[in-house]
Order: sequence, then C-alpha cells, then structure tokens
Amino acid sequence: MPGYHISLRPVSVYADNDIYAIHEWLSSGYSHKAGLPVDQLRVFFILLGESTYAQAFMVLLNYDTPIGQLEVYQVLQDELKDAVDAREGDYRIYVPVMPVIAALPDITIHMLQTCLHYFFSCAEVHRVFWVIPENDKERNKLAAKTGGLLYKTSDQVNIDGEQPANVYLYTRS
Repeated sequence: MPGYHISLRPVSVYADNDIYAIHEWLSSGYSHKAGLPVDQLRVFFILLGESTYAQAFMVLLNYDTPIGQLEVYQVLQDELKDAVDAREGDYRIYVPVMPVIAALPDITIHMLQTCLHYFFSCAEVHRVFWVIPENDKERNKLAAKTGGLLYKTSDQVNIDGEQPANVYLYTRS
C-alpha cells in the first residue's frame, strides 16, 4: 500500500521497547490480561524464543513503530492438532494483540497479509491456521478479507480456554 511499509521481526527481549509496547497493549485493550507484570511477560518471551516449535514476532509500521504482535506455532506441537487434520508443515498463528484493527483497517489487512506472505516464503510452511473466538467479529471479518477459508466452525472447535472458536485455513497461493 502506498505511504507505509509493514515489516516483522522477532520480539526483542533484551531491549525494553517490545516488552513495554506489548504490556501496554495488554493492559489497555485486553482487560482479561491486564496486570501481567512486565518481568513475567519478558520471561514468557524468553522461553518462547528458546522453543523449537514456536516464535513470537513484532509487526512494525515504517520499520520502527510497533503496531502488533503475533506468535506462530507448529500445529503438531499445539493443542490445535486434536481439532484439525494436522500434518507436517502446518502452523498456527496466534494474534494476542493487534491494536490497529479498529483505527486503521487497511493497515490491519496489509499487516496480516505481510505476515502470511513471510510465513509462506519459508519452504517448511504448507498451511497456516488461525483460531478466532466466535464472538470476535472484527477478527472473523479480517480472516475472510485476507483469504482465510473457514475450516471448522465454532460448534466443532473449543480450544484456547474452551471458548467456541472458528478455525480459518490459509494455503500457499
């Protein structure tokens, strides 16, 4: 899109910028996660960074402004494996915070498309799943707008705290 650039990189646990941005997003827009201490958040991302099956990314606007955070997991190592026909090369994206959805919908669509393009540029990635709570209307719309195919509906899947969820599937285009 003209006028801005979307990029992603691993979450940095050594500089405070990423951790404080994520903490702020969680505290202000996600009240069920508010109050999580910064040090506990940092430890979570350190452990995730040491994982062989998961990675956390910061999404940046114009190379340096954090606008979102997402995680990617190998489905065979995730609870999703029991809900889908999981196979080698399947990955799940988890988007705990994406504060630009309401304010800048075009950037949000571009943000997700950029992330998917990056993941599919990796030879080992064959399919990407996104599990979205049924009541999160904005993200369900976003999944459809970015080419996600409804793989399973809320009456078939209960994961991430047993809440009803829709599972969207992305494949290489």
